Amino acid sequence: MMFALGLLALAALQQTTSTSATSDEKPNAEIVDTAQQFLVLVDHNRWDESYQATCSSFHKLNTAQVWAATSEKVRVPIGAMVSRTFVSQENLPAPPAGYEVVKFRTRFANKGEAIETVSLDREGDRWCVVGVTIG
Repeated sequence: MMFALGLLALAALQQTTSTSATSDEKPNAEIVDTAQQFLVLVDHNRWDESYQATCSSFHKLNTAQVWAATSEKVRVPIGAMVSRTFVSQENLPAPPAGYEVVKFRTRFANKGEAIETVSLDREGDRWCVVGVTIG
């Protein structure tokens, strides 16, 4: 479970975003932007900064060192991020207060197309990442 929360994505400067959502509700720009900013940090192998963008619940399961080592192991082999397009944002009703789940369709240099999923939670006055996967 620790690694499932810690797996991540991407590595380049280009970024493409669309605003299509899978439901009738408009996506929350603050949540989507937070997810994108996190992924850009990961794109540039900025492990310490991306770790700081995660929630305290993530920190309880992962140290900065574990995050960096796992990120290097998972992220580097798939190559640079070529393009990223917003797919959807939805609320996942889970205790205690639910999570926001943002998905992007991303193309990588060595992997082709994948879906990146970033899960976020509200902590104090900010949104922070509680999990990220590349599938």
